[in-house]
Amino acid sequence: MKQVALKVGKMRKADECVVYPVDSANPNRRFVQGDRLVMIMDITTGKARCNYKTGSTYCNSLHLINHPNIEIHQLSADQIQAIVDATPKSGDRIGGGVFVA
Repeated sequence: MKQVALKVGKMRKADECVVYPVDSANPNRRFVQGDRLVMIMDITTGKARCNYKTGSTYCNSLHLINHPNIEIHQLSADQIQAIVDATPKSGDRIGGGVFVA
């Protein structure tokens, strides 16, 4: 799986994040998850709902629902392009024998 290094808000260093395949119900939305950073972003606006202060060593999508440390960030054009480039496409291998349909 392709990864992208992202740094948002007051993060001291970038986090290597996995970009998940596109959800057919929301083709403009991307889900990104790293060791410390989890976010959902809209590629058309560049706005991202982020959490990098989860208090956990394994952040997940639950940290984007009613968590006190959720922040909204405007991503740069370079960050948006890196996420779009790292998004798996149909036929890409994303793990041990798992391919995107």
